[in-house]
Amino acid sequence: MSVRGTRVPEHLRLPIAGVTPPPTEQDGQRLFPTGNFRFFRPVYKDKTPPCNNACPTGEQIQKYLDFVKHERFLDGYLTILEDNPMPSVTGRVCYHPCETACNRKDHDEPIGIRNVERYLGDYGLQLPENPIKAELPELGDKTVAIVGSGPGGLGCAYHLRRLGYRSVIFEAMSKPGGMLRGGIPHWHLPEEILDAEIAKLLDLGGIEIRCNTRMGEDVGWDELRNYDAAFLAVGQDVGRRLSVDGADLRGVGGALEFLREAGMGRPVKAGKRVLVIGGGNTASDAARSAVRIGGGTSTIVSLESADELLIVPEDLEQARDEGIEFKPNTSVVRFLGENGVLTGAVLCEARLEKDEHGNVVPQHVPGTEYEVSCDSVLIAIGQTQVLDWLPAELMERGLVKADEYGRAQGHVFVGGDVTRGPAMVVDALGDGKRAARNIDVVLRGEGLAPPPEVEVMPYERLNTAYFKHAPRIEAPMASPAERRRDQKVEVTLAYSKEQAVAESDRCMSCGVCNGCDNCYIVCPDVSVMRDTRENGHYSIRTTYCKGCLVCVQECPTGCLEKVPEMDFDEPEAVTRMETAFAPYDGAHAEQSAFTKGLIEEAIAASDAARRQSVNGSNGHAPAGSNGSRGATS
Repeated sequence: MSVRGTRVPEHLRLPIAGVTPPPTEQDGQRLFPTGNFRFFRPVYKDKTPPCNNACPTGEQIQKYLDFVKHERFLDGYLTILEDNPMPSVTGRVCYHPCETACNRKDHDEPIGIRNVERYLGDYGLQLPENPIKAELPELGDKTVAIVGSGPGGLGCAYHLRRLGYRSVIFEAMSKPGGMLRGGIPHWHLPEEILDAEIAKLLDLGGIEIRCNTRMGEDVGWDELRNYDAAFLAVGQDVGRRLSVDGADLRGVGGALEFLREAGMGRPVKAGKRVLVIGGGNTASDAARSAVRIGGGTSTIVSLESADELLIVPEDLEQARDEGIEFKPNTSVVRFLGENGVLTGAVLCEARLEKDEHGNVVPQHVPGTEYEVSCDSVLIAIGQTQVLDWLPAELMERGLVKADEYGRAQGHVFVGGDVTRGPAMVVDALGDGKRAARNIDVVLRGEGLAPPPEVEVMPYERLNTAYFKHAPRIEAPMASPAERRRDQKVEVTLAYSKEQAVAESDRCMSCGVCNGCDNCYIVCPDVSVMRDTRENGHYSIRTTYCKGCLVCVQECPTGCLEKVPEMDFDEPEAVTRMETAFAPYDGAHAEQSAFTKGLIEEAIAASDAARRQSVNGSNGHAPAGSNGSRGATS
């Protein structure tokens, strides 16, 4: 209540519960210039955008989209580098779980996050100097051994370098990159882009890659344990074999091995009529590469139905555009050949079912066998890894056991495909980042702890009236006819600068202040203060705020929320504002010395006046009173 120009009666001059009304007009005006009848107060509390939460590397996606929107490309690139060392790679091959989680999908269409990331990654590769190099810490005396130079190993080495550690990477192939080089076709990830990202990483110093070094032959387990710590990121680069008659015929090979030979620049051949057995991304990549190399046709034969294929949807659409044929719910019975050379295959209808143990097994439909002709078969039914150099106690069903922090034993951590089975590039990058940070913790002698819980901002809590509907900007693509002719023609092309800016501008900044100025403009009491339109630069003058919560209602992103004035349900979960009743920043329900003094003086004066009044009348306290404060009726 406001007390300006109002005479407060004597019986109202005592504070009620230490809050209101103020003890006197003069002091009350100083405490609450516009009065105080607030039950709730606004609090800035950034939430976690769903895209950030879904990214395996923990990229601050909302933040770099905001930078791109304002054409601050260097800031956007530096933001990505905090979590991901190779955005030019992930901007091409990531399966973008961030887009699947994007709240914008419930408004119209998800943001083209991967395309913006590629734009920033390519922008970074064009810089004359690596912008983070000058700010790296000095290298310490500890060295970490890393097995595998794929995305997991490279990611771990990068984050270790940012923490001041040296690393040595052991790579079995003749070139670094692991499955990035030996499993992803050039039309998805050009070799020059991968080489540039690796060169940029090596330029940081403190990272050594030893190629043609195979674990179990050139380096043993005991030697690995001699390092201060180790990270196993070997991936799964051995294709599983198919146990049917004729699998040993010439012309039957592994899809993974086929892709690796092509990726390493070695001469490979593909027939004119290719069958690819499998229903995942490796099968799709092999079939599309076979068309480019052999110039013929490719057919994907899968036990999965058309709706169950494990191929990334956009890759599936691209494969169909390129003329790849599909035979879903189909199995191979045997391969046919003459003089040891493949000539065809016997197929049949099949489906996947669960057995009595809950395992998914193929079931052939009797009487549905038929023959097809082919001159090449590529098997893509799964991947594994030879890990006989590891102690047996670390293995379980072909995978390396690890605790919740990725620790296999002592200071040895593990990540990537050998812990969960075949996954994606960005998953391995995320494992490498977590391993580096956990290695840093244990080498500093501290205890590992789970990451803090986050509050993910849902679409329903956004003020969507402020976001105009706008169509997603799709990345340009090479024509199917053009890309079928060449193994090195990129399928998906890059955003232009204008496209990257426009697509970033579609971001709803879920749960994070985007400097829109709504709260600053709509506040009727000029209680919102700022020095610049940017997140973190807004504050509430609680001595003027009446708790009308118009600012909370009109906040588009949901970063402003209301909290009870004197009864925080979760005190540790809110940002504390200064208040007249707080003796220090962050205090809650504690009176400041100034206010406490006023109250005590008012109470003492009131009690003295009452005692004098009682003694002066009949010398006895009135009925129903014990002579203490708050006892009047």
